Amino acid sequence: MLPKNFTKDQMNILRRCAASADLAADIAHGRLTIYTADTDPKAFYVYAQSRPLTNFLMHSPSQVGRSIRKVEEPLVDRTMDNGVALTGKREWELGIFAQTKIFPIFDARHRVFAVAAFEVTIQHDTATEEIFIDAAMEILMGIDSVKVKEDLNYRRLTTSDGVLVVDADNKILAVNNNAMHILSLLGVPEPLGKRVNSVQINWPLVSMALKTGIAESKEMKEQGLQLVLRVIPITSTLNPDVAVVILTDVTALREKEEELYIKSVVIKEIHHRVKNNLQTIASLLRMQSRRTHSQEAKEILRDAINRVNSIAIVHESLSQQEQGEINIAEVAHDIYHAVLSSMVAPDLHLNTSFDVDKILLPSEQATSIALTLNELLQNAIEHGFENRKEGTLKVSFKIVGSKGMLEIEDDGVGLSPDFDLKNTDSLGLKIVQTMVETDLGGKFELLPLKKGTCARVTVPIKRGNA
Repeated sequence: MLPKNFTKDQMNILRRCAASADLAADIAHGRLTIYTADTDPKAFYVYAQSRPLTNFLMHSPSQVGRSIRKVEEPLVDRTMDNGVALTGKREWELGIFAQTKIFPIFDARHRVFAVAAFEVTIQHDTATEEIFIDAAMEILMGIDSVKVKEDLNYRRLTTSDGVLVVDADNKILAVNNNAMHILSLLGVPEPLGKRVNSVQINWPLVSMALKTGIAESKEMKEQGLQLVLRVIPITSTLNPDVAVVILTDVTALREKEEELYIKSVVIKEIHHRVKNNLQTIASLLRMQSRRTHSQEAKEILRDAINRVNSIAIVHESLSQQEQGEINIAEVAHDIYHAVLSSMVAPDLHLNTSFDVDKILLPSEQATSIALTLNELLQNAIEHGFENRKEGTLKVSFKIVGSKGMLEIEDDGVGLSPDFDLKNTDSLGLKIVQTMVETDLGGKFELLPLKKGTCARVTVPIKRGNA
């Protein structure tokens, strides 16, 4: 059990180490364990432990919070006693050994109160492994926990990241296998000892970070590769100042992003052209309406024009979106005003109310809701306010749990006593029934009010990002 007599300074150091443990393990390419004293004088307490993302290690359960007998960790015991870093080997299983290096952790009064143990399966030569481990230890002890949490330059590595250690003279001291591969693609097959400010490798960002002590990153294109260069400077106490350089190959990712962007542009252009074609159809219907002398035909053509315009409004919205989702509030607003302007008689004073939640919906669902709104608005205006000089019309679309509720209320003449929605001969209401029940999987009701009618549509909502 963790002792309760640690000083405030010691606890702050432990928390800082725990915050940067994941990054340190990644850079070391090995497992990191932080030991402290235990309430049992014959044991150590495991304060923190981290496995690397840069190296495959045999799975073992976390030991955090456990007490480990000192006889099981002789190197840890010796390091805690004498305050000197030690190296050795640990056999993880038959024939598989891990290189182990254990560092003392000192408090402000230079007392050893904890140790950090790195265990690395042999990937590189011993000297290279040690450089990575030393750099990881400096990161563990020297980086503020706030930086680790808030600065993305201190984020964890990935399995494909290349890692280099560069000294104050810009010379490459150590390279992992991923970095070796990336550099060979850049025409630098033997990078060890070369400088990163040379003709072959020209990364001025590394020099800048070493001078300022501030972590930096940039994206660059070299030899057909799209790379993210990340530099973490270290003010070392073991060696002269060094920097950990992380290379991330994002070529495939950027190509995919470009492909998706082009696809998005094409889709938006298609929606724009569909909208233009629908508007052309609407214009032709208007021309036909002006030429006909039948009032019934004019009304039929007017309704058809509104339906076409409703679909055109949806495609106009899609042509402006990055994703195939539509803000139903914007579409409903445009349809609402389009229907009112085409159907409300000049001598009818209509008090209106429009209250629609802003929510992104898939295009298919939004199209059906848009057409439903169009039909119900037309029906309310055409039948509810016949021979009226004034009236009230309310439109709302609200999200209630996992469902959306569309309501169109009017204070018009209301429903006739013998009205039967299932046996209506209204084309508009039949269209609404079909779309709501078949396309949207919802429920459509016409409810009598004290004065007027409420058309209510309830549908399950496939929510996008509001």
